[in-house]
Amino acid sequence: MHIDLKNNHGLPYLALAESYTVREDGKLKRRNRTVLNIGPLSRFDDGKPDFLARLRASFKEGKPIIPELEAFVGAGTDGQDVAIVFSRTDDTAAFSNPKNIGYFPLDGLYDQLGIYDVLNLQKSRSKIQYDLNGMAKLLIFGRVLAPASKSATWRSNDDYIFGVSSSEKEYEIYRALDVLNEKSDTIQKRMHHKISNTTGRDTDICFYDVTNYWFEIDDNDEDLLHKDGSIIREGLRRSGPSKAKNRKPIVQMGLFMDSNGIPIAFRLFPGNHIDQTTLRPAMKKTFGKMSFGRVIVVADGGLNSGKNLAHISKGGNGYIVSKSAKGSAKAQKRWILEQDGYVMNESGTFKLKSKIRTRTVEDEDGMKVELREKVISYWSKGQYDRARHENRKFFEYLDTVTKFPDKLKDKQSKLQKYLKKEEVDRATGEIVKTATFLSLDMDKINTDIGLMGYYTLITSETDMPDSEVIDKYGGLSRIEDSFRTIKSDLEGRPVFVNTPEHINAHFLICFIALTMIRIIQYRILVHQGKETKNVRNWEMGLSAGRIQKALANFEADAMPGGFYRLSKPDADLMLIMDALGIDAALRIPAEQSLRQLKYLFDKTNLM
Repeated sequence: MHIDLKNNHGLPYLALAESYTVREDGKLKRRNRTVLNIGPLSRFDDGKPDFLARLRASFKEGKPIIPELEAFVGAGTDGQDVAIVFSRTDDTAAFSNPKNIGYFPLDGLYDQLGIYDVLNLQKSRSKIQYDLNGMAKLLIFGRVLAPASKSATWRSNDDYIFGVSSSEKEYEIYRALDVLNEKSDTIQKRMHHKISNTTGRDTDICFYDVTNYWFEIDDNDEDLLHKDGSIIREGLRRSGPSKAKNRKPIVQMGLFMDSNGIPIAFRLFPGNHIDQTTLRPAMKKTFGKMSFGRVIVVADGGLNSGKNLAHISKGGNGYIVSKSAKGSAKAQKRWILEQDGYVMNESGTFKLKSKIRTRTVEDEDGMKVELREKVISYWSKGQYDRARHENRKFFEYLDTVTKFPDKLKDKQSKLQKYLKKEEVDRATGEIVKTATFLSLDMDKINTDIGLMGYYTLITSETDMPDSEVIDKYGGLSRIEDSFRTIKSDLEGRPVFVNTPEHINAHFLICFIALTMIRIIQYRILVHQGKETKNVRNWEMGLSAGRIQKALANFEADAMPGGFYRLSKPDADLMLIMDALGIDAALRIPAEQSLRQLKYLFDKTNLM
């Protein structure tokens, strides 16, 4: 390395440079690259003669008169040329090979969420010889930074600056999946405990929703049976109502989330289990193993059943659930459409009303349970306009069949629920033959059209203001976004494993990765002074995709002399650093400085 004097917009500018020679197309060519921009000459010139010559001599002697250069003394080739010859047999160490350092905050979160402790204890108890925590880190970090198959994830260990796992056998990553499946509940419980003690997890409101993932297989998993034919374990991948409208076998996932948008727990169910049947077993496994006070469960209409609400109520908890206006009983529809009692806003775009009712339902044991609850009906012009737009083709078709009744014979499925079928005698006297005449039930059609834009909520919280109930129900959008994040950003499917144990472990990995991203988003909102529980206008600070990109692009490239050149941090990465409380001004660090940065993430409270 040597001291170079450049011209920067007409001003002399000092830089630390390195000369090297390359062979291109059989010819040697000289190159020069800047290692460090020192600054304008005028900033350092002491006014004495031959400053530049004295500076160069002091650097060569190992005692530079500019302190910033001390870290580079002895590095590189002391001014000698570096010869690089491009050929197929050259040592790849001569070329750029950047390594990821964006995993540092993920590594810190891994430890602070308590995952390391759970697996380290399991390793010592089971006398596991391979690097269990290293394998788990590879799987989780890879799911955030570069989602891929388990085999490709194992091969990515060299992509990290210091390497994440010491294991050398690929099959050990599948053994790690077995352990992750076995300790799934313990890991989720430990994560909940750690988050509750740091972010102050608020579980007064607990959101629950269900989604499913389809698998690229043709046949359902078979049940595991006893010799007597009774079921030991249901097949996991089974045909069911797919959210993706896919006929492939699916797996159902139920997810609990707190009011800050941070996941609490997840459960998997066979694909043929409808959403309604998942809530009770999910609550038993989650609430029974984790510390909760009274919880208000918020769920959509797919979870609204008497058995579910009875279970929630008998446990001393509350609920806010939706109910389809169109799917309501006739008496309820009449109440919704009756305009007495509605309170309209000034702009005429929103109105609501409510009533208190008592009803009796059956619990899962067939016992009668009395529920006292509030029913809220509200109408939104925005939702009404959206419904009209989404059903425009229906209205066009309705207009056609009204003018030309014979068209009812075509594409009846569109109007199936509105058709009236009448069997009419085709001869007088004794019935010999009948013909089916189709007509439209216009009363039913007009009622459903009239219900467009109306929504109904049912809650046990009879004293909670109507507007607050609506706001809290709106928080379900966060859990819907979590499902989108798992499916898209984290590439939760395709799932490159087949056994129930490995499938559960795969989704545990997705759950942990999602939790890490949500914690970073939570810290960003706090850093920006924004409301973390504002469900009406929820902000993420940064989207999951931008967080992934910022961390994946944060790299360090080894240079001669044991130094590293870092990728330029973008605005998103700087925001993440600031939000996590990391203050590190690294320019061209040595390896020890990078290790200190990693240590800083490990020891800083990231939650």
